[in-house]
Amino acid sequence: MKKNKIVLLCFFMGIFIFSGCSNKGMDEKEISRVFIEDFIYHKETKKFKENFVDGDILSKQLTIMTTNFEDTFSGVFDPITGPLSNDEKKQISDGLMKQVKETSSYKYKVKEGEKNQIEVTYQITGFDYAHLVEQTLDGVLGELMKETDMKASTSKQMILHSFSNALSKGKESKKETEVTLKLEKVKKEWQIVEGQDDKLESILLAFISGYNNKSNYEKAMNSMLENSINNAKSKL
Repeated sequence: MKKNKIVLLCFFMGIFIFSGCSNKGMDEKEISRVFIEDFIYHKETKKFKENFVDGDILSKQLTIMTTNFEDTFSGVFDPITGPLSNDEKKQISDGLMKQVKETSSYKYKVKEGEKNQIEVTYQITGFDYAHLVEQTLDGVLGELMKETDMKASTSKQMILHSFSNALSKGKESKKETEVTLKLEKVKKEWQIVEGQDDKLESILLAFISGYNNKSNYEKAMNSMLENSINNAKSKL
């Protein structure tokens, strides 16, 4: 009888120890990966929600940020077509993000920061959005420049059709770019250290365009647009 009690005691102690060890939450490397998988690729959302403080709310906030950020990328066509409708913007952003998810890649390095913080440096090879816009314009810009009295609705449809065709030619950026984000452990969960909205936007920008700051991205886009316009003019 005494032996049975000892066996049962050992059994329950084993369960307790196992439960304690398996309930520490995600380690630094895994949480760094899960963050990007949810934020950019919309995968592993269950793990994200379970391991971040107020994970459900945070995931929704990041989705809203991503949607608002995506909409700005359609603005490059506004000088040609005029303002696009919400449905037209969605058509562009949906196609764009599908390509981003299919072509982009990332690696990351983790180092310890202050107190319970870690610094995660994401090495991102993003989608080449400037190339996609260039391919879109090459398909229609010459014709749009010839037909100066074309209706806005017609020019919009031409751009959207050309954009859709150009998606199949989408490619990843030739260079890798880095963004560092701080995460903090709170008991068994993690959270994004406050005051890093600019870092989150830089991560989005890097995955979508291959650039980690707006200034360099805008320079690249302006240079590409100038070349596309000059090429179209030379063919008139």
